[in-house]
Amino acid sequence: MKQRLLILISLIMCACCLSGCGKEQSLPDDGFKLYYLNKDENKLVTTDYEVKSDNVTEQITEVLDAVNQVSDKINCVNAMPESVKIQDWTLKEQNLTISFSLEYLNMKKTREIMCRAALVLTLSQIQGVDYVTFNVGQEPLKDSIGEPVGVMKAADFVDSSGSSINTYQNVDLILYFGSESGDRLVEKNDNGIYSENISMERYVLDKLIKGPDKSGLVRTIPANTKIISVSTKDGICYVNLDSSFLAEAVDVSDEVEIYSIVNSLCELTTVNKVQFSINGETDKKLHNTFELSGTFSRNLDLLDDKEKEVE
Repeated sequence: MKQRLLILISLIMCACCLSGCGKEQSLPDDGFKLYYLNKDENKLVTTDYEVKSDNVTEQITEVLDAVNQVSDKINCVNAMPESVKIQDWTLKEQNLTISFSLEYLNMKKTREIMCRAALVLTLSQIQGVDYVTFNVGQEPLKDSIGEPVGVMKAADFVDSSGSSINTYQNVDLILYFGSESGDRLVEKNDNGIYSENISMERYVLDKLIKGPDKSGLVRTIPANTKIISVSTKDGICYVNLDSSFLAEAVDVSDEVEIYSIVNSLCELTTVNKVQFSINGETDKKLHNTFELSGTFSRNLDLLDDKEKEVE
């Protein structure tokens, strides 16, 4: 009797497991959205879409087919040009890898990043898809400086308020990172796509926190630093960071750490000086030694001309 009971329980558990494999995947509470581009190809627009499939594999197939269809929404175009084809895709550990035809590389830079944003924001609504990776042919997609774009997530394409990206434009910047010795600044030309959802000052700080993408350059801001606020008035840029900026060490001198930020921001036409605060307080010291009160102006004496990095 006891043996029969155990067999019955096992059969019930197996049945539950089998039914669980095919259970419906939950979708966003406010409904599924397909992301498109406006006619100028510099903004994202959305349209409601009803996903009919009930498991992650079928949902990916359905949604990829849907984004390939010509939108009947007025004044918008598909994220991908008609010439670009999806060759195949794989899902492994919540990372969806999509392989595109070589025509993907013919897109203009602004169109390409908007395509990326639209597809990632669309597909990451599917439960079980947390990350998206693009391949072109059999090679990983590379950015404008030849580095792999790598794994993307929805948060990469939203601003600090949680709104999806809006208008983009090309931007050329000069950023300052640390030298390998850590006691000098190295000037780096940077070209990227800038979202008008955020200020240019924040964009510069985000770039510095992300760190350099070339060997021979050293990060100057701790990677976990959070930007509480940044604003510019009358030529003074007010930078308010959290305490991670003070607590965590980087492999550069205090002067290089500070003037990496100051010099990079002062390359903007709107900024002449920088004032720091930590959690809103201006009377802090970096590593208990370097005084942060007052304003800082550009300092090119720290620049190592021999190590100037040019793209």
